[in-house]
Amino acid sequence: MLSGMTDGVLRVEDIVATAGFDVRVLAGGGGLRREVLWAHSCEMKDPKRFLGPHELLMTVGLCVPTEPEKQAAFIADLDEAGLAGFMIGDHDPAPPLSEEMFAEADRRGFPMLLAGEHVAYAVVARHVAAANSSTQNLQVLKLSKLYHVATYAERDLRSLVTELVGVLRAGIAIEDTTTGLEIIHIAHGDEAPASCRRKRHHLRGTHGADLILSEYPNEEVDSFLLVHLTKMLEVAADSVLNAADRRAEVSSGLLATLLNGSTPPEVSTFFRPHAPSEGFVLAAFATENLAALRRAVSLETAPILVTRGRMNGLAAIPIGAAPRFRALVERLGVRVGLSSVFADFADTRIAAIEATDVLATTRHSDQLWNEFEGSTLSVLTRSRKEAREIATGVLGPLADESSRSTMLRQTLFCYLKNDRRWEETAAELGIHRQTLSYRLRRIADETGRDLSRTADLSALWIACHAWESLRPSADIALDDRNGPLIKTN
Repeated sequence: MLSGMTDGVLRVEDIVATAGFDVRVLAGGGGLRREVLWAHSCEMKDPKRFLGPHELLMTVGLCVPTEPEKQAAFIADLDEAGLAGFMIGDHDPAPPLSEEMFAEADRRGFPMLLAGEHVAYAVVARHVAAANSSTQNLQVLKLSKLYHVATYAERDLRSLVTELVGVLRAGIAIEDTTTGLEIIHIAHGDEAPASCRRKRHHLRGTHGADLILSEYPNEEVDSFLLVHLTKMLEVAADSVLNAADRRAEVSSGLLATLLNGSTPPEVSTFFRPHAPSEGFVLAAFATENLAALRRAVSLETAPILVTRGRMNGLAAIPIGAAPRFRALVERLGVRVGLSSVFADFADTRIAAIEATDVLATTRHSDQLWNEFEGSTLSVLTRSRKEAREIATGVLGPLADESSRSTMLRQTLFCYLKNDRRWEETAAELGIHRQTLSYRLRRIADETGRDLSRTADLSALWIACHAWESLRPSADIALDDRNGPLIKTN
């Protein structure tokens, strides 16, 4: 037994009191009663990654920063990680220790110890291990209980985490790094007190997720258990996220089919408990938000379809689920444009056009939730025959399927949707302004429409909508990864 160890618990003061160690206190004397479960030598740049609660860091100084402010931050990091203390050898590699470092240690009551040059860290580690042999046996028993829980808990994440919280006496939360949303959070008692510390640990599973532990003083999860805990939760979190991704794939395929003009029977099942007759809206949002929004919707098993368009992400939302969707987009900070309400899945493509237009017209708005205002263009609610006549009559040769006509038609639509802003249109098409100027002249020649006249612009704008109501457009067409497009001739 180490000198002074009388209550069965090894503390920092016991190590200092052992004459053979030649250890003295540099700073942080207020924390000498801290428990020591293990002593570990480490020279890595960020030693807190390799040590856990109640463990003593021993170093010759290679891991210690040289700047005073960084030395103070170094002490703060070790203390926040729950380490028992910090021992540095009286060796040449050690940098000069600053008054700022000592002051931070004193403020936190975090023991800083100086070991004599002749002190062998291996000897200190062996003494600590011997003194804590009974404690280590208890940890092995607790580990056994963890695996028993993992083996016999019901096959769902909530029951597993609830059992683990009871064993570890610490709150557990798992956060999806793609969305920042909590996959699960089971508290242990009241996690509000200032004494309760939240520590974040990355789960190295297939998907990005973080484990957040809420621990009370003297009940921290030590590194021995943490290694096994993170592995258990990596597997469990991956299972949940894999299921969410499978649901997202189904969702994407269903909306892809709707946009291509067919109505799969599975849609009504996916929308439950909401019926299509209640009405639905389409939401358009920037493609950069697609991964986060698709994951968030799937994690919540919300009855909402989400897919990728060539220019935007799209979501089909039953009216009854709209508040739920709004809460998600506002939490994620995603700006969306919404269509008017539709009650027939055959109108999905038209709704997507409306939503895309709302998103485009509110691109400079700070408001995240942008609803359709006004009435739908009559051409979108009449027959396909009338829409085809308007599109071909106004576009003329640009309605052909040749590569040249397609290129000019897409240029025109992009120009109109960008409110005739040259810079944005050229950037979106990936062409030079001079090339855009040439194409616009060709469009005017081919259609016989003057792009500076309001009447002609209005006709072309209506023709653009008519064209898009007949087939997937550059703005609402599905990504190639969703399968081939079904064209309407």
